[in-house]
Formats: sequence, C-alpha cells, structure tokens
Amino acid sequence: MAEKTNIYQKELENLQQGKDFLKRKEYSKMDIQLEFKKMVENYEELVDQVKIITKISDRLQKKLNKTNEKLADINDQLNDKNIQLNETIDALTEAKIGRRASTIVLVIVVILFLLSEAWIEPIIEANFDNFFIGLGLKFVMALLIKPAETLTERYLLRKARKEQIRKMEKNKIVASTKSNTHKRRKFKSS
Repeated sequence: MAEKTNIYQKELENLQQGKDFLKRKEYSKMDIQLEFKKMVENYEELVDQVKIITKISDRLQKKLNKTNEKLADINDQLNDKNIQLNETIDALTEAKIGRRASTIVLVIVVILFLLSEAWIEPIIEANFDNFFIGLGLKFVMALLIKPAETLTERYLLRKARKEQIRKMEKNKIVASTKSNTHKRRKFKSS
C-alpha cells in the first residue's frame, strides 16, 4: 500500500498546490501564468504516463489473448483426446464383457449338453423310438446359444454402464467438494 501512495504522491501534492492557489484572495497576472504553466507541465507528464501505461496494457492484453487462444486450443485437444479415450475404454469394456458373456454361455451350454446326454437323452430313447427327437432337441439348444450370448452381453453392459455412471457421479461429488474446499481456503487466505 505504501508504494501506491508513493506513486501518486507527486500528483497529490500538485493537486493540493492548485487548490491552495485557488483559495488565495488575490492573484497577479504573473502568479496565474506560473501556476497555469505548472499545471500544463504536470498535465503533460500525466498524459505521457497514461500513454506508457496504455501501451503496456495493450501489450499485456495481446499476450493474454494469445495465451487464452492457446489454452482454448489445448482444451479442445484435451476434449478430443478425452472423447477418444472414452471411446477406447467403451470398446475395451464391450470386448471384455463380450468375452465374459461368451464364457458364461459356453459354460451353460456345456452344462445343458451334459444334462441332455445324462438325463434327457435316456428319457427320450426310452419313451420314443425316434433318433431325430434327441437330435432336434440338441439343434434347438444350438440355436439358442447366440441369443443367450447376446442377452447375457446386454445385461453385463447395462451393469457396467450403471457402475461407470455411479463412479462418474462419485468423482463429480469428490471434485466439487475439493473445489469448494480450495475456494474456502483461498477466500480465508485473502
């Protein structure tokens, strides 16, 4: 604060001298000319200072504008990379879930096949004298493999997306809390 007072001290003194001059009751022509000359010189000095300050301000504003443009470009690039990263993560998640769904369905098919061979096939052979009924049953099981895999995959994807949304909401809450804490600390320190 002391520096600001020093910066304007000369101007404040000149202003006070002008006010004191106006309070006088009598003026000579020479006094008026001298006071006016001082006022013009002071004003000229102030105009020069304003020009310098304006030039500096303009340069700083240009630098600030360039920096803001660079930041906007970097921000756009980060957003693009973030989108690419999310798409890659989604693709990897879908592939992982697809493999998991295939494994689950394969296990179910093997279990159904073993059940069919161990229990259902002997019942069909004992009650029906036709080989094609057992073959038809196995054919129906084979046709249901792909729809079962698709349904399992959709279920697992929905579950993974819900988990991802839950994590994102949790991260937003944590980020918001951190931001508010930072703002409070900044406010307290100022």
